[in-house]
Amino acid sequence: MQQPGVGHGLCALVLFVGACATTAAPVPEPALVGEAPTPLPLPEPTSETPPAPAPRTCQMFSKPGVLRRASLIRLIDAGLPRWLQGVEGDRALANHRFQGWLVKSLYPGDPCYEAIDLRSGDIVQKVNGKSIERPEQAFDVAQSLRTAPALSVDFLRDGKPHKIEIAIVDE
Repeated sequence: MQQPGVGHGLCALVLFVGACATTAAPVPEPALVGEAPTPLPLPEPTSETPPAPAPRTCQMFSKPGVLRRASLIRLIDAGLPRWLQGVEGDRALANHRFQGWLVKSLYPGDPCYEAIDLRSGDIVQKVNGKSIERPEQAFDVAQSLRTAPALSVDFLRDGKPHKIEIAIVDE
């Protein structure tokens, strides 16, 4: 059996700790010496079925193919490491030269990314005309989206070039 990578384990740990921090049970006051500890009250049993979770919707797009700039800026302000938590990829090399980023998965199940035509196996070569081989290049591209009229992604699918063009609007 293959062990998950450290990054996957760390990510799962962070998510678990974050979830536990928001759902921790109340801690009883410490008992005085010689007193029995006060038991925590048990929740009342209910026969009600919990409501089904609301379907996830994407608020980043004002309409199909048009991004809201304010939503994009919130994503940029959260930082690249935060965004990259939902991305699995790897460098794509040919003859030891960088070709782009191989998409392994891109926020599976997220309705915002379902609207973008990038699939597992695609190789992203440029974003807004710029290569993103090094972290500082990715940072520069992300910052440029604050004022860019569109988000443009050049990629290879099955060895053939493709391009996604998504308008960015102020609302």
